[in-house]
Amino acid sequence: MPEDARASFLRHSLYYILANSNLCGGCRTCEAVCSLYKEGIVNPELSRIYVKKDILGGYVCEPIPCRQCHSAECLAVCPTGALHIDSTTGARVIDEGICDGCKLCLEACPVIPARIGYNPVKRVCFKCDLCGGDPQCVKFCPMGAITFVKG
Repeated sequence: MPEDARASFLRHSLYYILANSNLCGGCRTCEAVCSLYKEGIVNPELSRIYVKKDILGGYVCEPIPCRQCHSAECLAVCPTGALHIDSTTGARVIDEGICDGCKLCLEACPVIPARIGYNPVKRVCFKCDLCGGDPQCVKFCPMGAITFVKG
């Protein structure tokens, strides 16, 4: 990777989503709203945010958004340039029109479960793009467990 591309690659995201598991009720509204807004259907498998539930640990729920990682391993492995940094938000985003569905970004994601998904119908990967600066999961979370913060 050329040095100027590497400098851009290491740039921090200007914004990110912060989740508070102490406030999350596990309703999964964020997943429903996300998939509806992005894909036109309510399907948690197509959501860019995931609610992890630990029923054995006292029913602890934790919304898991993309961290918009500083080092962004996903960005480094994308062979097509579909995964890039949005100039407005600094978010690491996927251009579905360029994505070839190789899933290298999904495999490189350090978050478990990976915050990059794969749409088998479209045959492309997807991830949170912060809704262009107006994240719907934040707007519609009834418990206020998800917030949009400036990095």
